[in-house]
Amino acid sequence: MEEIWKIEMQLLAKLLEVCEANHLSVWADGGTLLGAVRHHGFIPWDDDIDVCMMRDDYDRLLTIGKEAFQEPFFLQSAYSDTDYHRGHAQLRMSHTAAIRPSDSFQPFHQGIFIDIFVLDGVPEDVAERERLTRSVHRTMRFLKAKNTAILASGRLGLVFRKIKCRHVVRQRGWQTIYREMEDELRRCKPQDSRLVAEISFSGTDILFDRHIFDETVWLDFEDMKIPAPGGYDLLLRTQYGDDYMTPKQVATCHGEVIFDTHHGYEEILPKVRSNYRWSAPKRLFRKLFK
Repeated sequence: MEEIWKIEMQLLAKLLEVCEANHLSVWADGGTLLGAVRHHGFIPWDDDIDVCMMRDDYDRLLTIGKEAFQEPFFLQSAYSDTDYHRGHAQLRMSHTAAIRPSDSFQPFHQGIFIDIFVLDGVPEDVAERERLTRSVHRTMRFLKAKNTAILASGRLGLVFRKIKCRHVVRQRGWQTIYREMEDELRRCKPQDSRLVAEISFSGTDILFDRHIFDETVWLDFEDMKIPAPGGYDLLLRTQYGDDYMTPKQVATCHGEVIFDTHHGYEEILPKVRSNYRWSAPKRLFRKLFK
């Protein structure tokens, strides 16, 4: 775990360097922010680093990503990597591996990463919030199906979605479909909104007061200082409850991840795929008889 953390700290340092040089605001988020406040570093059982950015700065980061991040760094998004389908960017380290078995059939970069979440404005109308969330997540599920290993995953019901996705992508293009999804989110600008949320990740289940991010403070995190929103106490209470300073060990949202700090993901993907394929009958049995 310490070797994984060391690489993630290198990724974070590079991201902060690029953001500072280009006058982009970025803040510690999720478990990383909680770790900074409560542990002055990683939560002992956490395996990643999370940051967030407002939509405008996030879009600018993606625009300069190719020039700003050279090997071994890679800024991954739907616009820089083949068939990448998540609603947020990830900064990856080449020559390492962080593979979710269910992603082992996907063609995109799968090195050790940190998450870069994007904050969008939230419509005041509740029905419009729900419609927007459904639309965005429907598109991401649709795109994900393109390379889903139907038999290995045991998700036989996705076969028709996979066929349709491949046809639509050939007709319209992956990036066009993804950009239209993001354009929906851009209509409600954070600076014009009372509330913001990571809609492309968690929908509108967790809503933050926009003014939490009006100022930036710097907190100790391991051997460096990292930026945090000035209203981090309200953010953490909103996300984790008033007792957020009380440690509670819970699973990460990534699920199982195969890490390797000494070998590139290309080298170990075949073995991960094989193991995932051979475990398919067990997963299918659980789905049928749960």
